[in-house]
Amino acid sequence: MKKSIVVTLVCLMVISAMLFVACGAPAAEVSAPAESTAAETPASSEEPASEEPAESAGAASAEGVKIGFSFGQSVHPFFVAMQQGAEAAAKEAGVQLVVTTADYEVETQVSDVENLMQQGVKAIMVNPIDSAALSNVCNEALGKGIGIFPVDINVDNCEVTAFVSSDNKEIGKMEAEYIIEQLGGEGTVAWLGNPSITSLRDRQEGFFEVMDAQEGIKVVATNETAAIERTKALEAAETILQANPDLDCIAGSNESSALGALSAAQAAGKTDVLITGVDATEDNLNAIKSGTPFSMAVAQDPYQMGYQAVQNALKWINGEEVEEFISVPIGLITIDNVDEYIEREAQYAAAE
Repeated sequence: MKKSIVVTLVCLMVISAMLFVACGAPAAEVSAPAESTAAETPASSEEPASEEPAESAGAASAEGVKIGFSFGQSVHPFFVAMQQGAEAAAKEAGVQLVVTTADYEVETQVSDVENLMQQGVKAIMVNPIDSAALSNVCNEALGKGIGIFPVDINVDNCEVTAFVSSDNKEIGKMEAEYIIEQLGGEGTVAWLGNPSITSLRDRQEGFFEVMDAQEGIKVVATNETAAIERTKALEAAETILQANPDLDCIAGSNESSALGALSAAQAAGKTDVLITGVDATEDNLNAIKSGTPFSMAVAQDPYQMGYQAVQNALKWINGEEVEEFISVPIGLITIDNVDEYIEREAQYAAAE
């Protein structure tokens, strides 16, 4: 995904190395006069969200407040867009946002959260590298009266203030339903996932909930580490294709797993194997538009995840009630509407 603007209110994974800050690492701060941005309202699952002015930006203002955002990594376009959305919301409200990134190091991210607490932030947004590893430090923050707002990936064993994310179980269901339709209710499927990450765990649950109800569809292979990075997905898909030469579909739980599967299928000359995945990244969109076996992805909106996380953190700081789960809309990308998502991503890039 490209860096984004705000859209109306949507891995490896985890991503590459896991889709998805540092004691002593440089922290980026955002503090500026308010500017007009857009907030998103729920959109159709078939189309990108339209753009409308935010209605609650004023209510979410908390001038003079310091908040933090701990990223597991911030290089992948998905997280770049998430950070951009968070910064836009903070700038609009005139608050100071301290951003840290852990570069995939779990211990660094724990230290980052501790460092943010020491800096006196009122709330911490966190995109965990490891859902379990941040439990203790996030519970410590809650005990100090600091709000904890996981974004995209939740924290295990922690009663967080609010969780901002796509409905990942629904993503898994949408992917399964598309596959069933494309295969005519009969065929063999492989799944590439990583349930150690809450978002991918939920997608896997939704996927198998639908698949297990289909007598004509058989999941013949499951790899639960392939979604870490594209090379691992490639290796896993190669092994699966060799063991299942008549395989009909490989379902990826994020971008990395789907693109790795695509590379394996193309290298093996398996151009008739259906491949599906998640996210509206540039590589995913190009693969779908080019007519490759990768024909469908469920789109998320990381910009809105970041934006809504900051807005709801500020509401909470102001004493307003916030929902425990703040859902960001998702959409289904196919050859029929891929150009709309390409245009959306171009608009995101233009707003950088």
